[in-house]
Amino acid sequence: MDSFAKVSLHNIFVPSLLDKAKSYLSETVAPKAAEIDKTPDALFEALQGLGNLDLLALRVPEKWGGKGFGEVDYGNFQELVARYSGALAFLQTQHQSAAGMLVAGDNSTLQQEYLPLMGSGKVLLGIGFSHLRRGGEPIITAESKPGGYLINGVVPWITGFGFFQEFIVAAALPDGSAVFGIAPFQNTQQAGGEITFNPPAELAAMNSTNTVSAILNSWFLPEELVVSIKPPGWIQQSDRKNLLRATFLAFGCAEAGLDVIKSAFEKKSLFFINDAFNSLQAELTSCRSAIASSRQQEVEFTQKLELRAWAIDLTTRIAHAAVTVSSGAANYTHHAAQRVYREALVFTVTGQSSAIMEATLKRLTRNFAPQDNTSGEVIYLSHIIDENIPQWENDPSVEFETVADWEKEGYYLRRFSMGEHSATHINAPISFDRNGAGIDEYPANSLVLPAVVLDICASVAVNPDYVLSIADIEVWEDRYGKIPDKCLVLLKTGWQEKWNDKKAFFNKDVEGNMHFPGFGVDAAELLIQKRNIAGIGIDTHGVDGGKDVNFTINRLVLDRSRIVLENLTNLEQLPPTGIKVVIGILRLRGGSGSPVSVVALL
Repeated sequence: MDSFAKVSLHNIFVPSLLDKAKSYLSETVAPKAAEIDKTPDALFEALQGLGNLDLLALRVPEKWGGKGFGEVDYGNFQELVARYSGALAFLQTQHQSAAGMLVAGDNSTLQQEYLPLMGSGKVLLGIGFSHLRRGGEPIITAESKPGGYLINGVVPWITGFGFFQEFIVAAALPDGSAVFGIAPFQNTQQAGGEITFNPPAELAAMNSTNTVSAILNSWFLPEELVVSIKPPGWIQQSDRKNLLRATFLAFGCAEAGLDVIKSAFEKKSLFFINDAFNSLQAELTSCRSAIASSRQQEVEFTQKLELRAWAIDLTTRIAHAAVTVSSGAANYTHHAAQRVYREALVFTVTGQSSAIMEATLKRLTRNFAPQDNTSGEVIYLSHIIDENIPQWENDPSVEFETVADWEKEGYYLRRFSMGEHSATHINAPISFDRNGAGIDEYPANSLVLPAVVLDICASVAVNPDYVLSIADIEVWEDRYGKIPDKCLVLLKTGWQEKWNDKKAFFNKDVEGNMHFPGFGVDAAELLIQKRNIAGIGIDTHGVDGGKDVNFTINRLVLDRSRIVLENLTNLEQLPPTGIKVVIGILRLRGGSGSPVSVVALL
């Protein structure tokens, strides 16, 4: 089978499995979420349901009976499970992690014996190695002996007592490395040694997962049960590499919180609840997009920490909002908002290192700043200006003249001239209304505003005269929520790719008529009248579209001194939501517009 066929099958196979998982989770698990959170029997039944669907070894290669999921596909599954039951998400994660450790290990006999049975849940395996993150003297140690290792100490946190038959234990070796091996997950004695387990801890959330601690007293781990030997600092390196993996669980919890908020709005019909829902959903989309982008770009570790902290902070805020809209009922332990809130706290500390703790506290204690740029990414939305930029017919040309140079004056200075509507620019009402405001009358606070991006590139590729429709807006809002009040709507058409080809940019036919995309009248009226937007922007030379010679959209939008931006660029680098735009104008007295420097803060 060629690689294309494999990719195609994968693209069909993965969504099918995720659809099966969602059906099971939403129809069977969700109605019992409160019971699953409290009752081990109900949790075990839910875990078996995932096993019946063969969903418990998703990252195991197909040669060992797994599904061969990559990180993103597996993360999407994790998010799904966490949305419907945090306890089930947490429990099955232990088992899937154990499978991953076997896959990465060196023991082919164990791989062949265990892995083919793990997807169905016929073999269930836990893990106990989070203690390796602790500083100071190790609390569980291993000593090499003939045929294996002698282990002594305490494993403080193992989830799944009574669910899993065995678990992978980790113990520190004298040189700082760690041995990982399979041990029984029940009180067991052997000649000269024993493993005993304390009663399950009383947890505030996910209590049904039966989390215990283990005491290993001269327990002998035979060589044939050793999964791997990890070098010193392995867990710290793993934490750095997988820093953002836990955000999938947090996002699932956040989605559960949004479900509660949406349900509350449907019952109470208070529109400020819907506004909160839209705002939080938009931020979640932006955070998810920023994290996905960071995986592709291999960003710095400090930025990953900021993103992890953002996901934690956002999830807890959404959970808090779910409690808020549920009123006093949220204080009942069986209420969904109460459960989600407690689960959000668990996902705050899941896989926590000191670096994550520091980043989270920094995020939680930050001073509020209206222009806070959470991810640290700033993107230019303005083209560079030179004499060769595409110019509207009869517009003044762009000219530069050197008036001082290094040889004569000892410094460098130029004079430049250009039209007010050249390059990336803003239009002012006076352009189309002799009594309208000039660009100098725009208040400073009107030039810093939130933004969303609507994408019509696919339609434009088929029809260069395509204009944004109401249907396009409805599709966008079905996915991302209602377009927020007083925001800037940026329209991505893909036309910026033609910027360096003047002929293609204006796309004139034999009769001199221009053909490029823009905003439709009906869509613009909806955005103005129903969404109360602050303005619009586009990556072409006109929000009106090439065929509209009457500047209809400009007139509609500028009627109340809203923003109109034209000739934007780099819109493909922006997520659909979660953007703040800063517009730097030239305060030209009575100006019909101004060239602008526009930046987006993500």
